[in-house]
Amino acid sequence: MNKTFAASILISGILAGGCAAQEDENAMDRYGNKDNNQGALNGNAMDNYQSPAERDGDGDMTDQLGYVRYDKSQVDPQGDYSTSVNREETADMITKMILTMDEITNAGTLVTDDEVLIAYDKTEEVDRNQAADMVKKTALSLVPRYYEVYVSDQEQSFGDIQSLSNSSINDENYDNVLENAIKRMRQAPQGEKTYNDETKSKTDPRDSKNGMMGR
Repeated sequence: MNKTFAASILISGILAGGCAAQEDENAMDRYGNKDNNQGALNGNAMDNYQSPAERDGDGDMTDQLGYVRYDKSQVDPQGDYSTSVNREETADMITKMILTMDEITNAGTLVTDDEVLIAYDKTEEVDRNQAADMVKKTALSLVPRYYEVYVSDQEQSFGDIQSLSNSSINDENYDNVLENAIKRMRQAPQGEKTYNDETKSKTDPRDSKNGMMGR
């Protein structure tokens, strides 16, 4: 009887240990290996998010929240954690959002490393300043705060930004072409002035003494 009881305890202990090991392994898969600085303490690590095939329903996760937590030992102090902007996708998103407004009939968007240039056509019923304000604020809501947004309802601006889209920021004459395009765009209404992180005011960097030309 005692031998049977002891054997039962031993078997139970082995099973419990196996379950615990499996749970630890599952947690490691889900949260990453802390020793390798890949995991999150609670919630999913950024590179461990569910793939579309693992998502519930039709694969749409827009109703879910994002949560990541690390301790200091999991983060490389020398790492580069700056955000990057996919310029093509951002330009596409901005243009489509602008065209959801009844007052705008046509729009083209160019996204650089820290500027958004938007050419657009508006309906006759809407005031130029009002249209410029709507277009500008829509773009500002979709890009990081350090971005400058310039808009224009002048027909030539479509050609300007299309020409720029065929160039590269590494081109020798890129800065001059960009600045000339922005200078022409700023002759059109720009909407309400907004706070600028660089000048710490509502002053555009291109109007300040330490403006964009030195960037």
